[in-house]
Amino acid sequence: MLDRNEAMREAMAFLAEASVSWGASSDVRIIPEYCFTDQERFIAPYDNVAYLDHGNEDMQLGGNLPVAVDLNTGSCRFLSLEETEDFMERDVL
Repeated sequence: MLDRNEAMREAMAFLAEASVSWGASSDVRIIPEYCFTDQERFIAPYDNVAYLDHGNEDMQLGGNLPVAVDLNTGSCRFLSLEETEDFMERDVL
């Protein structure tokens, strides 16, 4: 089973690869203080670096789905909209 640091590295690598084709929105970073574990998954929200580092609200992403890392296998994917809404309803995201 992956620990938090290993899961974070997997999420960062997945996001870096996935975001390459996003144009101006590709400069993204995981937000470590918002990451959490739920049912053997590491959930990693992210946003645009210009927003995170400089508060540039024009660069804040909307509708971005967090990265989920399976702590048993290390496989990564983006959460579905339904999963994201569930976390929001439970007030953990």
